[in-house]
Amino acid sequence: MILKKKNKIISIYQIFIEPKGDQFKDSKGRFENSKEGWKQKFLLEIENKAETEMRLEFEDRNFKLIGLPFYNKTLEKEFEEFLKGKLLD
Repeated sequence: MILKKKNKIISIYQIFIEPKGDQFKDSKGRFENSKEGWKQKFLLEIENKAETEMRLEFEDRNFKLIGLPFYNKTLEKEFEEFLKGKLLD
C-alpha cells in the first residue's frame, strides 16, 4: 500500500496477512496456542522489531511494516478491528 500525504511525503506500508483455516485453531478456537501460534506471534512482532532495530527511510519515503494476526472468517470482526487500529495510528 502506498500513501501520499498532502505534504508530499510518501509512505509505503508493507502489510503481512496470512489466512488460516479452522483446522489450525487451538482448543479455545483461536491461534495463540495452536501449532501455528509461533507464526502469528512472529507476524505481530514484525512491526516492533522494524521500529526498534532498523530505521526504514529512503529519500523522502517512509516505510512501515505491519504484521497482522491470522485472518479467519469466524474471527473476521476482530481482524478488521485490529487492521483499522494499525492503519489509523
